[in-house]
Amino acid sequence: MPRIRILLVAAIAVLTLAVAVKASAQTTSLVGKVGPGFTITLTKSGKAVKTLTAGSYKITVSDKSPSHNFHLFGPGVNKKTSVGGKGTSVWTVKLKKGSYTYQCDIHFASGMIAHFKVK
Repeated sequence: MPRIRILLVAAIAVLTLAVAVKASAQTTSLVGKVGPGFTITLTKSGKAVKTLTAGSYKITVSDKSPSHNFHLFGPGVNKKTSVGGKGTSVWTVKLKKGSYTYQCDIHFASGMIAHFKVK
């Protein structure tokens, strides 16, 4: 009987590890940058994001100016850095089908705004 318990515990541990590895492998990395000038970008593998597939994403935002912020919003997502601060933020978000916007809340009318779609 103890062997069966040991095998059962080992099997559960292996399955748990496999699920964790699969979940982390499905999280795609994106890079957001704002400032120091009047620029704001969101890239995947160095290319501007125009469309993405629904799913989990890890977004590393580099806010290089206390005059700007990086604000991402869309279906179920509303994340932003602060105006007046600068630094790096890391967000894990689940993007659903729909339209998303990222902008500097202070300067979006000056062109610091962009959109992408999630399919």
